[in-house]
Amino acid sequence: MATNNFKPFATASGANVVSQSDYEQLQSLATGFQSGKASSAQINKALRQSTTMAAVLAQFIADKSGKDVLDDGTVATLVTNLLAALKANNAEGFLQTANSFLEIKNAGPAAVAAALANLGLGEGSAIPVGVPIPWPTATPPSGWLKCNGALFNATSYPELAKVYPALKLIDLRGEFIRGWDDGRDVDSGRGLGTNQDATSIRTAALDYPGIDSTIDGATIGTAYSQADSVSLTQPTDAKAGNNTALGSILFDNCMTATQLQAGQKNGAIWVKFRPRNIALNYIVRAA
Repeated sequence: MATNNFKPFATASGANVVSQSDYEQLQSLATGFQSGKASSAQINKALRQSTTMAAVLAQFIADKSGKDVLDDGTVATLVTNLLAALKANNAEGFLQTANSFLEIKNAGPAAVAAALANLGLGEGSAIPVGVPIPWPTATPPSGWLKCNGALFNATSYPELAKVYPALKLIDLRGEFIRGWDDGRDVDSGRGLGTNQDATSIRTAALDYPGIDSTIDGATIGTAYSQADSVSLTQPTDAKAGNNTALGSILFDNCMTATQLQAGQKNGAIWVKFRPRNIALNYIVRAA
């Protein structure tokens, strides 16, 4: 075991030291002991506080570096061993950050960037790995990948692999994101990461001037029972009537392009429903 020469002072039970409350009220805490007679208990208290912390730091150096911590005045050796102890304690990044901050005055932005990187705060890394976020350019920043369904290597991105164990990024190109139902029963029956087609609406007959009041059994203002629902992307035709003052428009069963071309429905009205939106590039932090 490495030797530690730095020992705490006046630590025994009943040692001649002033109480903590009395010590904190001393004017000498701010001014230091002035000329004249000082209480030994007060001096011992000051010595115990400083020597105890010195002993703690020295013991850390000895334990983590395995080097002797000697009271021989060799400051350079103590500093070298302290750096070794911090490195052994996985704190090398902290040291580099501390050095970077010391160099900020001279190095400017470069030192700031280095300090943030050593703290793990560079390039938005405070965001957990795997969280998709919108990005305004086609090229993601360093350390990020596009959410484009691409495969990735678990060796290169071990943290990302914990979020996407299939080693495949989620594909968010051209997609809206919806909150997972998670038992609320608003959008039940779906798993995380599953796709969903466009919403459907119930077939209805709508009042409209110049169209027959009934079409294939539909009645004005009531649900049309021929079909349960239709896709928002392909509602079909309204049949012209006899120009009466009031009539109906029927949104009938959804027909595919092939069915429409085959003549199953004529005069189809193609309606697309879409909210206002802006196109951004979804990216994910990779590590």
